[in-house]
Amino acid sequence: MRPITRREFMAAAAAAGACALITCPSTPAPAAEKERLNVLMIAVDDLRPELGCYGVRDIKTPNIDRLARNGVLFNRAYCQQAVCSPSRTSFLSGRRPETTRIYNNATDPRTNLKDVVMLPEYFKQHGYFTARIGKIPHDTYNSLVSWDVSEDAGPSAY
Repeated sequence: MRPITRREFMAAAAAAGACALITCPSTPAPAAEKERLNVLMIAVDDLRPELGCYGVRDIKTPNIDRLARNGVLFNRAYCQQAVCSPSRTSFLSGRRPETTRIYNNATDPRTNLKDVVMLPEYFKQHGYFTARIGKIPHDTYNSLVSWDVSEDAGPSAY
């Protein structure tokens, strides 16, 4: 499997965004659905808050800064574990590693969380379109968390 190019990533992201905006014209949306907010979550490995929106003037990040101005900027977000899968499991399940008992990248999240509704599943249950591009779940985790669209960014992402 070859790494995904920037052009392919942008095309996949645009397609996912377009899918999120499309509604079936024959079925009118309920009033509550029309008022529903869009949710965009960006998770990045190894990114310190070295961005313009966090006050760093030497680093130019105009698009992220614009998202931060128009959305929610977290000033106190902490990594639950120093390893990918336990942190992602914690984030997507809303439970700390002490509860999930996931402490490494080799243990599948459903080992101890068989019936826990993960974040994208919660959104799906409430009528949202969910898409993942790149590394949110880790390795076999991809098949254990349900998304409407789930695209890998290629082996270089892992």
